[in-house]
Amino acid sequence: MQTNLTEQQQAARSDYDQQKERRAALTNLTLRVTESQTPTPTQEENDLAKLGLLHPDEKSQPAAPEMPPVAAQQAYVATGEGRMEPVDRARETPRAPSSPQPTPRPQPEQRPADRNVPRPADKP
Repeated sequence: MQTNLTEQQQAARSDYDQQKERRAALTNLTLRVTESQTPTPTQEENDLAKLGLLHPDEKSQPAAPEMPPVAAQQAYVATGEGRMEPVDRARETPRAPSSPQPTPRPQPEQRPADRNVPRPADKP
């Protein structure tokens, strides 16, 4: 009976170690993505740029990669399926909407006479 418990402990330890490695991979991916992003300018930098005292970089900023969706990250940590790579939004092709847009229903027409009909006076 002691051997069963030891095997269960070894299996649990193995699962824990695998999840730990996957979490470390996600952390490294987060660091890479964060380092490649351009920082948001401060209010002082924006004010100086408006006055022409601070010249913005003339280089166009490359599209920074983004993290995969949280659901994909959670599935990766839990099961280890797939690989975690940064998502490059610039290379993605735009997807068509999943459901067609409904056509607007025509509104009933109002005749001018219907809109401007005075109410009858209240009788005492």
